[in-house]
Amino acid sequence: MLHPIIELFATKAQRLEAQGDPAGLDDAIAHLAAWIERCRSRLSEEDIAVLGEVGALLYREGQQRRGQ
Repeated sequence: MLHPIIELFATKAQRLEAQGDPAGLDDAIAHLAAWIERCRSRLSEEDIAVLGEVGALLYREGQQRRGQ
């Protein structure tokens, strides 16, 4: 059984795929960065650290896909 949040991710991914949404990793990174900036005053240092780790993983994946 998947964690409920991971199930949410899977459902949303399927929906995006079905809609033909062209958004990719760069879009996800930009959305995450904008959201962190907008909510920064309400986030704890631990929240920012975790979200920064997620952003770093997305960024690294994007770099690897581009062969850099």
